[in-house]
Amino acid sequence: FNIEEVKNQTSIFGNCQKYLGVTMNSNYISSNNKTQKIFLVDMCTWKGHHEIYFKNILLTLLSSSYIVYASFEDNVALKEWIDESNLQNCYVLNANLSFIDKLSFKFLSLIDRILMKLHVKVTFEYSSIVSLLFIKNFLKEIGEKVPVFFAHADSAIPHVPAWFAKLVLPSSWIALSIQPSYQLAISLGKQKSRQRFLAEKLFSLPSCKAVLVLHPVYQIFFNKRFKQNKFLVFPELVDVNTSGESELVDKVQYLASGRKIISIVGSLLPKRNLKLFLKSAQNLSASEYFILVVGYLSKECYSAEEIEDIQTLSLTFSSNSYIDLNYYIPNEREFNKLLDISDVIYLQYQNHPCSSNILPKSIKLRKPIIVNSGYLMEKIVKTYDWQTISPEEPEKVSEKIIDLAHKFKINEEKYNQFLAEYDGEKNTAAICKSLEFL
Repeated sequence: FNIEEVKNQTSIFGNCQKYLGVTMNSNYISSNNKTQKIFLVDMCTWKGHHEIYFKNILLTLLSSSYIVYASFEDNVALKEWIDESNLQNCYVLNANLSFIDKLSFKFLSLIDRILMKLHVKVTFEYSSIVSLLFIKNFLKEIGEKVPVFFAHADSAIPHVPAWFAKLVLPSSWIALSIQPSYQLAISLGKQKSRQRFLAEKLFSLPSCKAVLVLHPVYQIFFNKRFKQNKFLVFPELVDVNTSGESELVDKVQYLASGRKIISIVGSLLPKRNLKLFLKSAQNLSASEYFILVVGYLSKECYSAEEIEDIQTLSLTFSSNSYIDLNYYIPNEREFNKLLDISDVIYLQYQNHPCSSNILPKSIKLRKPIIVNSGYLMEKIVKTYDWQTISPEEPEKVSEKIIDLAHKFKINEEKYNQFLAEYDGEKNTAAICKSLEFL
């Protein structure tokens, strides 16, 4: 194990809490109050909402008089952020599987492969405990009774029988659940949904002290299923910091030359419905509208025919577009700036039952958006009277874009309600409430 202690300095911590919308208690500065340990972990990815949620949770744990041990999929990036933020009472843990754990994992993987080749219909996947094997090693170093905070339960909680999970799960843990099982059937199929449903059964264990969920409808689902008062709403975190310079943003604004910017930005996975967006944009006047497509398109996720169609459609725009399908937006601030210069933001996800962090960002920036009917995003926009729903038809989408670009009006009362519910304080309160269950 390599445990790196972070220097006890706090000079720029205030900027971090402002960035994340976390209200910190003044006593976090004194290490004398730090008597409780907790292990915060997300071994899935550092990208997207994972980074934002992890930082928010970590800062809240520090403010709640915890000594925080942390591990992320990208510990180098985590360590850099902690150093830059001059946080104290926080330790970054790096670990590898022990020899016995590696043998165990290979054996379990072999069982899974055998069952698959035999076409046995088993929802269990025994090798899904790999994250817990890492965590078991971490706890041997810092204390086997130290509670664990899973910042991404969806990838960490295994879909195995409860008796087996008990052997590797921590004695006390809290989880942030992003997407409940009942939604996965739409986006990832019935098998994944059944596996997640099985993993969620572990939420009923006494060792699971609390579960944070992103929306009240998810809380209702879990409360009805488990009849336990341990499920807390953790509203999506909304960071719209647009400070700093961006050559890309300056270039786009120059090229747009006053025209309405209609955008789709960020990761361009198939669920983003890029092809429909490009078809719809063809119906917009080149003299009045500027088409902005910036993000990384993972070609391995598309068929050769789909890639060809997207490339052909992209070439139909000449002087009224900026399209870069191979650009990974380097930081959240540039991402926010691209949203901020947009006049209409396209969010018509395909077969996507949950929300998107771009949605609350767009609302907070007072931007009209296009979403499809059904699912959670429709519920959210209707809650705040952000009526931007359109059928998934090119002509209907383009008509809606034109209407929004010129006639969109904000219900200020509903907008203020949104600001109150997504101001960051409820996130912090939910985390603090979950800690009371430990």
